[in-house]
Amino acid sequence: MSKKKRKIALLSGFMVLASASAQNAYHIAEIKANVAGKGGVNPRFLNVERDDLSEGNGWRSLTWDSSTNGYSRLDSIPFPFQFNGVSNRKFRATKNGVLTLGGLTTSAADFVIESLPDSRIANNSIVIGGILATGSNDRVMVKTFGTAPNRQFWVKFQSFSLGKDTANKYGTYTYNAIVIEEKTQAIHIVRMGWGSEFAWYANNLPLKNAQANGIQVGPFESYSLATVSALLNDIPKQGKGFDDNSYVTFYPGKQKDNDASFAKGYTLKPAGTSYVKSGTNIPLEISGVFTIHGNTQNTDYNLHTQVNNEAVVSTPLSFLNFTDYRSAIVNHTLLRTMQPGDRARIKAWISPNGGGSDDNVLNDTLPMVFDFVAQQGSGSGSNRILVEAYTATWCNQCPAVDVALDSLEKRYASAANFVSHHINDNMNSKWSPMSLDSLPLVVLNRETPVLKASDLSTALETAIAGSTKGVELKLTSLEYDAAKRQVKGVMQLTAQDAWVKQGLRFGVMLREQGVRGLGTGWDQKVDFHLTKDSQSVFFGKNKTLVGYHHNRVVWGTVGGKHGDVMTTGAEILKLGDKQDFSFTLAIPDSMLSLGMPKTADFGPTGAIYSRFKPADMSVVGFVASDFGAGISETVNLGEYSAPILASVSQPLWDIQNGIVRLDSKQDLNLYPNPARGWVSLDIKGNITEVMVFDVSGRVLQGLTLAENRLDLSAVTPGLYFVRVKTHCGIGTARLLVN
Repeated sequence: MSKKKRKIALLSGFMVLASASAQNAYHIAEIKANVAGKGGVNPRFLNVERDDLSEGNGWRSLTWDSSTNGYSRLDSIPFPFQFNGVSNRKFRATKNGVLTLGGLTTSAADFVIESLPDSRIANNSIVIGGILATGSNDRVMVKTFGTAPNRQFWVKFQSFSLGKDTANKYGTYTYNAIVIEEKTQAIHIVRMGWGSEFAWYANNLPLKNAQANGIQVGPFESYSLATVSALLNDIPKQGKGFDDNSYVTFYPGKQKDNDASFAKGYTLKPAGTSYVKSGTNIPLEISGVFTIHGNTQNTDYNLHTQVNNEAVVSTPLSFLNFTDYRSAIVNHTLLRTMQPGDRARIKAWISPNGGGSDDNVLNDTLPMVFDFVAQQGSGSGSNRILVEAYTATWCNQCPAVDVALDSLEKRYASAANFVSHHINDNMNSKWSPMSLDSLPLVVLNRETPVLKASDLSTALETAIAGSTKGVELKLTSLEYDAAKRQVKGVMQLTAQDAWVKQGLRFGVMLREQGVRGLGTGWDQKVDFHLTKDSQSVFFGKNKTLVGYHHNRVVWGTVGGKHGDVMTTGAEILKLGDKQDFSFTLAIPDSMLSLGMPKTADFGPTGAIYSRFKPADMSVVGFVASDFGAGISETVNLGEYSAPILASVSQPLWDIQNGIVRLDSKQDLNLYPNPARGWVSLDIKGNITEVMVFDVSGRVLQGLTLAENRLDLSAVTPGLYFVRVKTHCGIGTARLLVN
């Protein structure tokens, strides 16, 4: 039997201002606000790019019409759109943040908009006020996201200074967008990245935008965001990542008389599998955003919850002091007794209390099911954490981080596995699980980012101390197939606690220890004393092309960026249950070489296989807990959360033991045996080394090998041991010389 308790926190309240004659031409129906740099999003998650992407990434710059004093040339929205009930796809944009439907213009757009309405603004306009283009890099960019009928047309005002406050004294940037949506005919005003070199401006620049964002149908009819300034303006500096943006949505038409919705709280942890410790009265917490949309302020609603299709439990919700539009975050806790392996799926929805109707029942049910699994909270897994470095040839600070990682890898070899992802480079990018604003960056277990090399050691020790012990990983049946240039094997997970099988992700990477080459970035500034490749002709030269040396480079991954989800077998893995993940990793035929010399034997050119040394290659496997189970990787607040539970690694060539295939040795046949004068070596692969030992372990010197025949003319009769190395492994055999 479950118990319950309730806690409700008011989020915000505000009014939409408009003229009395057109009270419901547009209404605000959605706000996603950045609060202290957290909880921001882009509308519908279709655009997950950095805010400052420009031409060449699908964005197109509008051209200016010199005859209209600050307006762009007439352009088109790529789908039918109705503004204030009138269909019109043509528009112009201005340097001071106005998008005008229909293309009509006024005499000038060379002023800073400080409040709405403004008689100088053309009718039928959408406004992002407070900006004025003053620099040569200021522009208006457009791009379409999504597919019909769910497209969005983005008009982005990029790199604009806030005109009146800065006086061009300090470097400032702002990125704002007007987004027009095809299916809903909604208008989104998106606050993107902004900042300044000067601290005062960095904290105060956006304040005057409070009165200047919104819709202006005509000089006496406008819908501004003046009363929601606390949500959109009084916030610290925003970065250039999409996930700290803020936006307000205007929907056309009259609000429903009596409508409330229950949706995912945008500041809350996304739905998925949550693990709780088993016991009595375990708190299971769910959250959602309750919003009043209707003209009638009916706040008398019930919250309904249901666990595992058991009896529905209803809890009254009552709110006070509502205005025309109000949202509240509802945090609801159920108390439940759970044994290890028990699972609780919770559904939640709302309905009016005491009768009456809700005009739109489609938005009354929370769109996710909260999933809880009980664990005993123990285990003895001896797995390593996963340390992922993000680097590139052109990154001038990355070599210093690489040196720090070299030292840490030696110190924590038994507790951590280290890999490096190359991004924006001629090496590797497509397997990198994260989007980054800058380099270098180190991420521990895909949960803890580390920006400074000086913080690595402390962060690493903390991550190791907090690593889970609930799973055990090992690699078995690992082998290298020289003919197919493949590495095959099995990664086996043994559960030491309860886990949802469909909530685990399995992945395996191919890692190369030493990659040498040439930098190609125009801004390459690698310090020569950190550039290890002394064989490079560019070693020590701080020029456009500079030698580099990178370790732990990832060249391929089975399971993609975040790993594969296993969907067969038991629903819950319990103590002692095993799960095998078979994999095949292909060794690339060649590395990318855009703009690099084709003949450089030390550069990232030519075939990997031709210089392939098994001792430099290893396999790194991982298992992650899929906290975003059932949610698209592009929808989960724009981020995908699959923290690493454990990792394991194994070299293809174990240098200490001298073998490539870790579960068997390379076959070697000698004939004739006994031999006199010469012996033939029958072994797969090209021989790279032959050593002959006598019974006391001494190596015989001066022996020659030609066409797999070993010259024994100088060897005295007796018993010997022959060891042969190839790219496929090592073979040993006894030899009797007569």
